[in-house]
Amino acid sequence: MKFAKIVSIVIVCAFSSGALVGCTPVNKVKRTLSLNNLHIQAGVADDQGDDQAAYDLWTEYVDRRPHSPMGEYRLGKVETRLGKYSQAAGHLQIAHDLKPGNIEYLEALADALVLSNRTDSLMKLLSETITEGDDGSGYLRLARYAQQVGQMDEAREALLSAVAQDNGQSVTPYIALADFANTLGDQEMEIQNLRYALWFDRSDQVILHRLESFGMIAGPSLAVQP
Repeated sequence: MKFAKIVSIVIVCAFSSGALVGCTPVNKVKRTLSLNNLHIQAGVADDQGDDQAAYDLWTEYVDRRPHSPMGEYRLGKVETRLGKYSQAAGHLQIAHDLKPGNIEYLEALADALVLSNRTDSLMKLLSETITEGDDGSGYLRLARYAQQVGQMDEAREALLSAVAQDNGQSVTPYIALADFANTLGDQEMEIQNLRYALWFDRSDQVILHRLESFGMIAGPSLAVQP
């Protein structure tokens, strides 16, 4: 009789819904392996371009492991591809909040905000994350996205800030400012910044070719120290 009672308890433990949560350590391991398998399946669907399957699997993954930066990011990226821009922005915001300084997460969030036409939220985000990334990259990032949403004055100010912060140490902000001037049709600004850029490498053929397109005789003498 005692043996039958013990067997009954074991059976109840094995099959009751409560036991699945934590009746034995074995069940906990099985759940962990199942979650890992779900992660793998979601990644495979993602890599194969099966966005709907990836969406379903990453959604389940995030539901079961909330506040996983990677899970929130991968789900947000899939939602962006599926045109679920507002949902994507929500998940990507969580990913960035959990991992500030991760530029991949930050730019994925910025992309979702652009696509969802949330310009004010975009500019606020980029202004608040100026210091994230390599020195000066925050201003360049702000300028790039500002141009995408037609905020040209803000883009100009960000580029000038990038130049000021760089203090003549690298070519990048001068090329960015020259490219910006090109979009505006401001020939004088473009030439001036190309000449600054040439200072860093007087034999740069791309810069020399751009200067030649303005009818200038290309050569090292065109370089101007920033």
